[in-house]
Amino acid sequence: MKKITNLELGSIIYFLTNAFFIGIGFNSLIVNLKQNAYIGVLIGGILGIIPLLFYIYYFNYKPKLNINEKNICLFGNFIGKIVNSIILLFTLFLIIVLFSNLVTFVQNDYLSKTPLILIIITFIIPIYYSVSTGLKSILRTSLILFFFIIVLSLFTDLSLSVQIDINNFKPLLFQNSYVYGFISYVSYNVIPLYLINIIPKSEIVNNNKTNKYIIIFYIISFLSILINLIDVIGIFGINLSLLYKYPEFQILKKVSLIGLSSRIDSILFSKWIFSMIITIIIGMYYIVETSKSILREKNNIFLTIYCLIIISFALLLPNDLFINFISINILSSIFLIFFIIIFILLYFKINNTKKVKSN
Repeated sequence: MKKITNLELGSIIYFLTNAFFIGIGFNSLIVNLKQNAYIGVLIGGILGIIPLLFYIYYFNYKPKLNINEKNICLFGNFIGKIVNSIILLFTLFLIIVLFSNLVTFVQNDYLSKTPLILIIITFIIPIYYSVSTGLKSILRTSLILFFFIIVLSLFTDLSLSVQIDINNFKPLLFQNSYVYGFISYVSYNVIPLYLINIIPKSEIVNNNKTNKYIIIFYIISFLSILINLIDVIGIFGINLSLLYKYPEFQILKKVSLIGLSSRIDSILFSKWIFSMIITIIIGMYYIVETSKSILREKNNIFLTIYCLIIISFALLLPNDLFINFISINILSSIFLIFFIIIFILLYFKINNTKKVKSN
């Protein structure tokens, strides 16, 4: 595989931390924290550095190996494969939720009269093709989309900032639900970053600077989410934000380009769609590579099987009910439990292994 640049890795960081915000993370924050949701994001963004440092620590361990190989090295072949299988199943669950959220949004706001199966196929074909082309192609595409999105975001934020009414953030309430805001932000916007560990650090050019790039792009993503949340609440107010199904999309109708606003919202919203698609692609690449590692097979049958599984769930699940229920009630807990059980365990295992070797 050709060498990966820090910018390419950074673009993946951006997309992974943004993917669950639309429809899931945003919905969870405003339902529980109302007009003070931005404070939950501030707290979450700061404290989210803690799990991020766990990932960086794991990323730096045995830099020539990816996550599957590291786990085999740490636990042995049998237990290592069990750990890899658990992470694979969680990743598959993550992809199913995200893909269901994607097709639900597109059908509700763009293609309400289009059969669901056609929408699913429209997305699954490029996802299948992207994963089959390999990691380097995925990362190159991700970097191009990142620069495109940054330009769109700057334009959007500048246009919306003048319309913000500071009164929409009042009253400022001090409440226990800020803890939930922190948990929500960390669960949806930080925990998915474990997916970068499918990339061996040694494959990155100038990897002595990689840790710095990871933190920089994490901060960029955090600011992007915070500004978007402030725009929505500051312009719509909390009551209207709660009324809209996707206020993150509706707010873009307030943006105008040289006096023209017709459908510019659809172009600007592409940044959220790209975030979801890129994350699904990275997740699919992850589970395909993990399956090959566990079963010692190198054909593309796994990619086909997982695509069929995702299609089946997207067709069978009552998407609106499914997404709304799990995002508000159980999804953040599932993400957090996964992190606590797996990656904190890996952290202590690495520490113990280093101590044994030093003695």
